[in-house]
Amino acid sequence: MYTERLYKTLVELLAIPSTSGHEEQIRMHLEPHLSALGLSTSIDGSGNLIAALAGEGQPLLLNAHMDRVPPGLGHQPILRDGILYSDGSTNLGADDAAGMTIILEAVRRTIEQRLPHPPLVLVFTVQEEAGLCGASNFDATKWHVKDGIVFDNAFEAGVVVSKGAAYEAFDVTITGRTGHPGKDLAQTVDAIAIFRAANYPYGSFANDQTRIAVGRISGGTARNAIPDKLKVEGEMRSFEPVEERQRYKQAIQDAFVQAADQAGGHAEVHFQTHSNGYALDPDEPLLQAYHHVLLQRGATLHLQPTFIGSDASGLRPAVRAFTVSTGVTSEHSVEEYVALAPLEQLVSDTIQLFALWSGQAV
Repeated sequence: MYTERLYKTLVELLAIPSTSGHEEQIRMHLEPHLSALGLSTSIDGSGNLIAALAGEGQPLLLNAHMDRVPPGLGHQPILRDGILYSDGSTNLGADDAAGMTIILEAVRRTIEQRLPHPPLVLVFTVQEEAGLCGASNFDATKWHVKDGIVFDNAFEAGVVVSKGAAYEAFDVTITGRTGHPGKDLAQTVDAIAIFRAANYPYGSFANDQTRIAVGRISGGTARNAIPDKLKVEGEMRSFEPVEERQRYKQAIQDAFVQAADQAGGHAEVHFQTHSNGYALDPDEPLLQAYHHVLLQRGATLHLQPTFIGSDASGLRPAVRAFTVSTGVTSEHSVEEYVALAPLEQLVSDTIQLFALWSGQAV
């Protein structure tokens, strides 16, 4: 089962529109609620909302991101048999309103019931979906926090992400020479033809340890004009070592540049590293504490690697953070849904973790 307040909190958050770079309405909603609970709040230079609560023991960071992928509209979700669905007009937004709800409920109950807890640093980040921007720019040293949990979707609720893939975005600009297809084509260079000729690595490699894909291609100005510009947006996600990732990047670069040169055009390839990836050490103290909390209620710690990005990649290595899955399913689509009972269990587990991490658990 789940409490009425947990349901109400999640629905309130889902009613507020929020896409990457436009998190201000969510932030304005959260800030007074946190202040009313007695937490000090601030907004850093990236737009992250940070709230702090004094406690006993080593500080603990709790993170969820405020943004959603488009359309990210505010809406009234549909509750059916304990599962919350989108109304069909937009993605549900439980990625990551579910994570925010878990944090808010755990902190509220801890304060209301005067339960033991460590110093808490709540970090609600911006632009996670646009490249972990808020988490990557968070200054953990200012808050003296070295351990943390990220509540985000990946697998079934409670599963811990053991390994996060490195993420490289790449943008290719191909330049040719335009002309009318009904006239002399000798001086034209077709940018689309260059793209088709580029033998760049694409698909799954190294027993699915690396995935390379192109997600968007745009070019041309008219049906009756040879296209002289083409833009390509792609990505690489990989668990392989940095040396192997560099070889893939070089192969992508060479493929487009060589194809353009051979056709008499030009290609520029730019890479942007959003995450270098990470792997948890099984002996990390917070992971061991979470494992202990699960054992206390007869549950098992499940660890799984994922290609899905989360703020844990942006926070590490400054913070030994790991992602606990919220159980959101079919995220980034109108079919997105989340079960509420597992969220309630995550709230309870988090409260138990507070007590254990503060050194006051029985």
